[in-house]
Amino acid sequence: MRDATRAGSGPTRRVVTLGVVGAAVVGLSGCGIRLEDDAPRVPLVPTREPIDAEFALVRLLQELRAAALAPVVASVPVSALLAGFHERQATVLHDALRQRGVPEATLTANPFPTESSTPGTPTASTTPTPGASASGSAAASPTTAPPTGAAAVAVSELALVAVGGSCAEADAELRPTILAIVAQCGAAAELATGKRVQGGSVAEWNGAKELAPLITATRTATYFLEVAAARSDRKVLAALRSDLDILRSVTSDLVAGAGDTSPAAELGHPLPFPVDTAADVTRLVTESLETLLQAWGSSLDSLGSTHPEQAFVDVPNWLSSVAAVAHRRGVPLTAFPGLE
Repeated sequence: MRDATRAGSGPTRRVVTLGVVGAAVVGLSGCGIRLEDDAPRVPLVPTREPIDAEFALVRLLQELRAAALAPVVASVPVSALLAGFHERQATVLHDALRQRGVPEATLTANPFPTESSTPGTPTASTTPTPGASASGSAAASPTTAPPTGAAAVAVSELALVAVGGSCAEADAELRPTILAIVAQCGAAAELATGKRVQGGSVAEWNGAKELAPLITATRTATYFLEVAAARSDRKVLAALRSDLDILRSVTSDLVAGAGDTSPAAELGHPLPFPVDTAADVTRLVTESLETLLQAWGSSLDSLGSTHPEQAFVDVPNWLSSVAAVAHRRGVPLTAFPGLE
């Protein structure tokens, strides 16, 4: 006969276990720790919220890395600078994103496919029409040859401009760096083609007072270049006139954006030193443009913080033109115009 007293003398192992778990739950509740119904099912794997504009920033990083591998176009002098620029830019951006918690695996993933950079991507001009012969399709849709020379450099750099322009929602601390990167790419395109990169109509700045220092700085540099042009030979004069037109165009855009907050134009400025020789003229031009680039770099933070959407529409176009003018006049283009 079974010993009934022994069988019922104590709780089973299952009951004890459930009791311990229940006590733990009560204890956690008493400590203010709530067990979520939707808690992660995988233990020890924390979730992560993407940082602001993460997709756009990672896309820019990957495109910069790809651009750094582009072959140098010997006939386009600025092309020789671009690999080094884009390597530095990618390194700076990579480190900034890692510091903000973006995983290394995300930053080293394969580049996003694009029509311009992915080999073998079918396009409307290369895809045969169903039911048509290969020869008939080729005759109806001839393959467009890829750009070469200066056009190839411009296309590559302007693609980066487009990607960088989508980063307006990035962390405010990152915006000056991104704006400078985009400006470098635009400047390279301008230097390659000799044509100013236009961004369309000026964004609605609504009388932004933050543009006022740039108006003053650009006007001052323009005045000193006018003095230099007046004291130069015909060859230098012709080149300076073209660059003066660009600076005046930038000033006009800035004034339009600033509206009533635009400072009044001054009639002239005292020369920083006597300008008597050709060497003095060259020095006046280079120092004026160096000062102008510094003014732009100093304004990137305020512009990106107070008017991010407008800044990412217009500022890279303006700064790229200033940087291109400076490069032609002896102030070398850098990876981060205005910031170094």
